[in-house]
Amino acid sequence: MFRKILGVFLFLNVTVASANNAELQKLHDEDQASRMAQEQDHKDDERRIRVLEILASGGVVTPKDKINAALVLQHTGFTLCNKDWKSISAENYLLAHLLVKSAIKQGAKGAELLYAQTIDRYLAMTQGTQKYGTNVLVDLETGEQYYPEIDRSVSDEERAKYGVDKLEVLLARHPERKPKI
Repeated sequence: MFRKILGVFLFLNVTVASANNAELQKLHDEDQASRMAQEQDHKDDERRIRVLEILASGGVVTPKDKINAALVLQHTGFTLCNKDWKSISAENYLLAHLLVKSAIKQGAKGAELLYAQTIDRYLAMTQGTQKYGTNVLVDLETGEQYYPEIDRSVSDEERAKYGVDKLEVLLARHPERKPKI
C-alpha cells in the first residue's frame, strides 16, 4: 500500500513539476504582441516585475518557463545617460541569459539565438561590447544604427551555432563602435 501511495505521489510531483507556467506564457505572448503592434503597449515594466515575482516564488521551473521569463527580462528598458544608452537594470539581461542557458541544458531546442542575444545585451549595456553581434543600437544624435564592438575571438562557426550571421555579414549591415572610455 505504501508503495502505491508513494508511486502516486511521485507521479503527481513529476506531472506538476513538468507543467509549463501559463502566466509566464501569457506574459511572453503579450511581450511579443506588443513588439509586433504599430504602437507598443508600454507595459514592459509591469511584465518584468511580474516575471521577477514568479521567479522569486519558484514558479519558473520548466525549460519553456525559463525561455518565456528570459524573453520578457530581455526587454528591460534603457535610459539615456550622457548621450549613451544605459539599462535601467542590466542584471535582468544576465539573469535572462542564465535562464536560457539552464533551459538549453535541460534540453530546450530553438533557444540558441536568445542565448546569444541575452549575453550580448548584458555586455552591450555594461561594457559597451558584445560577444556574438546580435544587438544594434541607435545613435540619438545622428539616427545611425550601429553594433557595439563585437568580440573577434568568437568564430563564425560559434556564431552559426547560436543562429547568428558571420561577422562580415553583420558588419556589412551596420558599422561597429568601440566603447567610450
